[in-house]
Amino acid sequence: MTGVSVPLAAAATGPALDSHRFWQVSRRFATGVSVVTTGAGDSVHGSTVTSFTFVSRQPALISVCLKQGSVLLDLVGRRGTFTVNVLGGAQAAVARHFADRRRLPGAAQFKDVDWKPGPDGVPLLADSVAWLRCRAWRRFRAGDHDLMLARVMDVAEAPGRPLLYFDGRLHAAAIEEAGP
Repeated sequence: MTGVSVPLAAAATGPALDSHRFWQVSRRFATGVSVVTTGAGDSVHGSTVTSFTFVSRQPALISVCLKQGSVLLDLVGRRGTFTVNVLGGAQAAVARHFADRRRLPGAAQFKDVDWKPGPDGVPLLADSVAWLRCRAWRRFRAGDHDLMLARVMDVAEAPGRPLLYFDGRLHAAAIEEAGP
């Protein structure tokens, strides 16, 4: 599962960008919050991910950025399948739980979380507003993360508003109703 690099124009040289300032500015971009789950049985894992996006309609492709050296990246690389659980506005505690590096490993991390196994055994989190069952397709090194492109095999949705991440905090989406 490797990607193809396309050469780009050489980057302009100049002073090095302050990484703290870069991260501070990046937090000004509101994004949805999801938990990527993988595995089956006792060998399951989940992690909160804010870098998830739709890439292509035909074929149906999404991307997620997973931290190099993470358990999630290793398991997705070995198993090949995962689910993106798009969290609902009331699931801030779930997002925090799966972002906590101190949580128990394996199936124990799901002990206090409402979920059920999907058709392939991958956990589907209850109260999410959408689920995308995926198969890893291509993988690219990208700084301290790997960019994973995946084919979407199946989708489902539920009513509700999404959970958003903005300025370092979680927020239930406040969606303005369409006018006349």
